[in-house]
Amino acid sequence: MKDTVLHMLRYGTVAETKHFENAISSYDYLCINANNAAHVSYAISKFVIEKFFSKPEKGFIIDPLTYAFQDNINLLKSKSITSGEMKIKKSIEKLIDIYDYPINKVRKDTPIFTSDFSSDQILNEFCMRVLKFQYNIVYDSIKSNELDKYIEYVMSDEIFNLPQLHPKFLIAPYFYLDPQDPNYIEWLSINIKFIEVAYRQSKQLFNGIDIFGQIVINKNVLKNPGCIKKIIDAYKNINCKGFTIWVDDLIEQEATIDELNGFVNLLKGLRTKTIFNMYGGYFSVLLTHKDISLLNGVSHGMEYGESRKVYPVGGGIPVSKYYYLPIHQRLDFTKAFYLLKYVNAIDTSKENWGDPRTYYYGNICRCSQCKKILKSEMSNFVEFESKEFYEIKRNNQIQRRKKASSNTKENCLYHYLLCKKMEFYRVHSKPLDELLNDLNINYDIYSKYVELQDLEFNYLDKWVNILRKVIGDDKSC
Repeated sequence: MKDTVLHMLRYGTVAETKHFENAISSYDYLCINANNAAHVSYAISKFVIEKFFSKPEKGFIIDPLTYAFQDNINLLKSKSITSGEMKIKKSIEKLIDIYDYPINKVRKDTPIFTSDFSSDQILNEFCMRVLKFQYNIVYDSIKSNELDKYIEYVMSDEIFNLPQLHPKFLIAPYFYLDPQDPNYIEWLSINIKFIEVAYRQSKQLFNGIDIFGQIVINKNVLKNPGCIKKIIDAYKNINCKGFTIWVDDLIEQEATIDELNGFVNLLKGLRTKTIFNMYGGYFSVLLTHKDISLLNGVSHGMEYGESRKVYPVGGGIPVSKYYYLPIHQRLDFTKAFYLLKYVNAIDTSKENWGDPRTYYYGNICRCSQCKKILKSEMSNFVEFESKEFYEIKRNNQIQRRKKASSNTKENCLYHYLLCKKMEFYRVHSKPLDELLNDLNINYDIYSKYVELQDLEFNYLDKWVNILRKVIGDDKSC
């Protein structure tokens, strides 16, 4: 695994595969949830062979999602279209078959407990099944589906050892840490044991592939210095390559100063290891800057997914939004339109609302997708608007929700990915002072616009103050 900063993209659905293919230059690693890997292993394996085989610097990892069987197991079910009954989702059923005991208890509506891992034998066997699944998922699919025809110039007895067919690293089984849970300390202890076991098993069974521990915490941990210290003390000296961090529903634009400072302090305590944020935005990308070096990489979804709840509630179709690069935030079309009008990038009194070469390309975004859409007419900005609708029934009422057409979805998605690529590039290549000054400048510009009452820009100033403090603390050490 390379030591440079990594840009990781989360695999969503098979339907999005073409987008992963088209945007392959914009990310390094693909993050795949275990249930998806189990459910569509053929599609994933085919993608890995066709797109990553000749690019060894790229690759994939599997998030084992073992925490999902710990609590709120009703979320593992969906309503059957034929019977109307709530049944365990097919992708979860496949994962249960693979992981076996103790998570198979959820078939009887029973979550797993800390006591399920009191036996060393159970803990060792469960860990081995979880690691084996991650390590072999692509190789096994190749053999069972005769996909080795794509690499037939390689001798069959050598295929198994090709690093391109295995994850870049393995993630030990892990469980959610919430200080409000009476079993919090026990879950913490079990997480540590699993990393220790995974490290030994990697040496014995999986060619010594790097092991990571995934630390998934409730957001309130960040406001509790005692909890942060307890987590740091538990994890910092353990044998593993590094950690993947997931803070429940941490939205960087909405987070409090205490939460962001707590996040920074957690990373500082673990910084002797490689650390990736599994759900992060531009604030996290800034934490990868060489003058800070608190993160070694950041993962997000396609167009959305810079934050995620551990136990999601609700559903629906994700709304396509326009990523407003100067303020590093996704906005619905109307808000983006008014901001562009405010800075005179759009002038509705002019023919075609003006020319994007006058302001937009130099100050907002000059990605290839924007140039393809806008050309020389700002009126083409409407191509980022979701104009279709779908209906849902809530509390015996029909509600209409916006839905993007396939063209709008693609426009927003590729623009977003190219903006993220630009953010990573700038953070890697520009002095930190320049990046922070850019945030200050944009804060000064947009904070004066008071027409949109619910749109706040204080987070830009907040990020700058926190990051300047990080630099100051490091210099004083």
